[in-house]
Amino acid sequence: MRFSIHHATRFDFNQPSRHSIHDVRLTPKPATGQRIVSWRIEGPGKRSEWVDGHGNQVTTFSLAHQHQAVEIVVHGLYEYGGVDQWLRYADAPTLPAPFWLRNTGLARHDASFDPLIEGLAERAADPGQRVAVLHELMDRIARRIAYKTGVSTVDTTAVEALARGAGVAQDDAHVFIACCRRLGVPARYVSGYLRNDDPDLHVGRTSHSWAEAWVPGLEWVGFDPANGISPRGDSLRVAVGLDYRDAAPVSGRRIGFGDAKMTVEASIRLVD
Repeated sequence: MRFSIHHATRFDFNQPSRHSIHDVRLTPKPATGQRIVSWRIEGPGKRSEWVDGHGNQVTTFSLAHQHQAVEIVVHGLYEYGGVDQWLRYADAPTLPAPFWLRNTGLARHDASFDPLIEGLAERAADPGQRVAVLHELMDRIARRIAYKTGVSTVDTTAVEALARGAGVAQDDAHVFIACCRRLGVPARYVSGYLRNDDPDLHVGRTSHSWAEAWVPGLEWVGFDPANGISPRGDSLRVAVGLDYRDAAPVSGRRIGFGDAKMTVEASIRLVD
């Protein structure tokens, strides 16, 4: 299977900006069986490449002259020919598993999550049962949180999404991560791509979000609670973090006045 990606992120400022910096975490980390055929990230200004503390490849674009808009575009082509039941990665973990138990940020948990994980703790502690338990957790989240666009933002927390009972893939991932950590299972947020030309999948017109949980013997195993599946070959990982903010596809800061409007449009489709 071969998939094409066209992903455009645009920032429009209602007053000119004198200086802006945008960090782009959109360089893929292919799993076993995946191959990047071509990949190009385009953006304005000075370009630099670096690796953040979570092991993500970051491309930074800096503009030091007056401007009213910034557009960053990704063109990519990747293919998958593997048969694994879940995506496996050859890269060694950059941080120890206990790091991913931190109760922080958008995936912070509290006692409101206890009914959702009731009866799961003992089995989740058993490495041999952990994968099955986390699939059961995904089922519980699907019954508790309806997939619905327009009811949340990139700043919505797991606590808020759980209370609302509706959200999108980012919200489902944060709730899943919060539940895992409350169970004592290390978990992290994943930003990536999933084909959005399949009406049976819950994927927006942006990049996609899912989670990974640590399973002794298997290491990081992916879970996509928005779709109730473990990510397959059509899911392409680009960044990981404690929550969305750590793995945001594009983040920025600027010197200037006024407001900024961000628009995102992504097309990920099967081409062969």
